[in-house]
Amino acid sequence: MRSSPWVILTLFSIAAPAVFAGELASRPSFAVNAGVENFCWEEFSGGRRLLSETGPRLVVGFTLDRLLQGNQTNPYSAEARAYLGVVDYDGQTQSGVSAKTDVDYFGVSAEAMGGLRLVGSPRMDLLGGVGMDTWTRDIQDGVTANGSTALGYREDYFILYGKLGPGFLFQSETSRSYLQFGLKYPFYTYERAYLTSIGFDSDVELAPGKQLSGYVKWQMNWGRQADKPRFGVSFYYDSYRFSASASKTVSAGSTLYNVHQPESRMDVLGARFEYYF
Repeated sequence: MRSSPWVILTLFSIAAPAVFAGELASRPSFAVNAGVENFCWEEFSGGRRLLSETGPRLVVGFTLDRLLQGNQTNPYSAEARAYLGVVDYDGQTQSGVSAKTDVDYFGVSAEAMGGLRLVGSPRMDLLGGVGMDTWTRDIQDGVTANGSTALGYREDYFILYGKLGPGFLFQSETSRSYLQFGLKYPFYTYERAYLTSIGFDSDVELAPGKQLSGYVKWQMNWGRQADKPRFGVSFYYDSYRFSASASKTVSAGSTLYNVHQPESRMDVLGARFEYYF
C-alpha cells in the first residue's frame, strides 16, 4: 500500500490536539459503546446487480464527545471502533452461475468531527470531519447452483473520507440528544484483491471510484445536566458509494485477464448502547 494515507493520518494526529487545545479546560465526555448493525454490500454492472451480502455485524468502540454540551462555541467529537461479522453472500461466478456462501468481515475505523455553533442559533451547528475506515472482506468457498465449488478469496480496503452537514442539539433537565446528517465523500480509496489464492500469478491493487453518499446519526444520554450522564444510546445510518474502478491486467499462466472492482454500494443501519465515565 502506498504511504500517503499514513502521512495524512500522521499530520492529522499532530494537528488535531492543536485545533482543540483551547477547549481543554472543559473536559469532553468519554464513553465506551457496544452494539449491532445491519450490513448490506451490493455490486452492479450495467445496472444489473451482480451480488448482495447482507447480515448483522457486532461493533465496539469509544468516543470523546462535546457535541452534547450546550455551552460550546466549537463543539467536536472523536471516535474509534471495531466491527466484525459473518454475512450471507448471494451472487454468481465469473461465468454467471449463481453461487451462495459466507463472507467474514473485520474492520476498524476512526473519525473526528468538529464545527461551529452558529450565531443566533445556539442549538444548531455546522459540522465537518474526516475519517479512516479499513476492513477485510474474506469471501469463503461456496457452492454454485449446479453443485460445483466456487473458490473464495480475500480483499482488503483502506478508505479516507470527509463529512459535511448540520447538527442539532436538544436538551432538557434530564436528557440531551443530538441529531446530525449530511454528505460523505471518499477522497482516497484503496483495495487489494488476493487473487494468488485462486490461481492467478499475482495479487492486484485497485482504486474504487469515488461518489457522494449520505449519513445520519442520532444520539442521546440522560441524567440531570448538573450531573455527569452515565448511559446513552445512538442510532445511525452510514453508507459508501463507489463507481467501478479502472481495470488492471493480471495473468494466470499464459492467459491474461482484465480485473476491476464493479460499482459497489454499502449501507449500514445500527444501534449502540453507551456508558459514560
